[in-house]
Amino acid sequence: MRPIFGEKDTPYEEARVVVLPVPYDLSLSFLPGARRGPAAILEASQELEPFHLELLCDPSEVGIHAAEAVPWVAGSAEESHRLIREAALAHLKAKKFLVALGGDHSITYPLVQAHREALGPFSLLHIDAHADLYPEWQGSVYSHASPFYRLVQEGFSVVQVGLRAVSRESLALIRERGLGFFPAHRIRKEGLPLREILSALGERVYVSFDFDALDPSVMPSVGTPLPDGLTYREAVNLLAAVFEKKEVVGMDFVELSPNGQFHAEMTAAQLVYHAIGLKGLQAGWLERG
Repeated sequence: MRPIFGEKDTPYEEARVVVLPVPYDLSLSFLPGARRGPAAILEASQELEPFHLELLCDPSEVGIHAAEAVPWVAGSAEESHRLIREAALAHLKAKKFLVALGGDHSITYPLVQAHREALGPFSLLHIDAHADLYPEWQGSVYSHASPFYRLVQEGFSVVQVGLRAVSRESLALIRERGLGFFPAHRIRKEGLPLREILSALGERVYVSFDFDALDPSVMPSVGTPLPDGLTYREAVNLLAAVFEKKEVVGMDFVELSPNGQFHAEMTAAQLVYHAIGLKGLQAGWLERG
């Protein structure tokens, strides 16, 4: 049966938003299972209340179509990434706003490539527990620990929020390239510096959200959990501020690794649905009321 996001599925031709499952997780370096994340989010989304109390609207009214999952090739990360890029590009050329569900964080690289080809330049907001700035990890440039190194090398402006694990070499790269850097320990001490984050971003933004950015007390079902992460409210407030002040051109949500704790899957689905609602309000597809 074809996947559905939420209670109803809008026909492709009428949909403004396409939810793209990308169940690729061959580059994970710790706990496996992120390939099951997209299906778990889709299933949980069907239990959400369509009307969003905080946003005072029904985000599903933007028209949401859940696409078929992108296939992957077990023996080739390069070929798998090519398939992800081509699938994303096809939806973007059809003028859809794309919300990708991973899968491991390596999928962000081909997704961003597709968005740049279709939409032109933008900056990257990377919300994560980890910097993902290794040139390679375990012998592979396609690792989930490496996508933002590759994107920085290609000239993307990157702003990172919520980090708790950064190598000495990655920190040196952050300083050398002047990346926006807002680690979790600073947020715990000073609060979320929204004005600084927004100032560091360009006018057009692609959002990449790793669920391990959230504290494990909120999001226990990830492959590489770390303590002292963002609260759900901090994550929502960050997204709301970005959507209010910037043009968000695309999003991915990655590294949910279902482990039987359904509340985590509901949390992931609710965050994705909230973000779709924020995009609908930003674009004028929805009205509060």
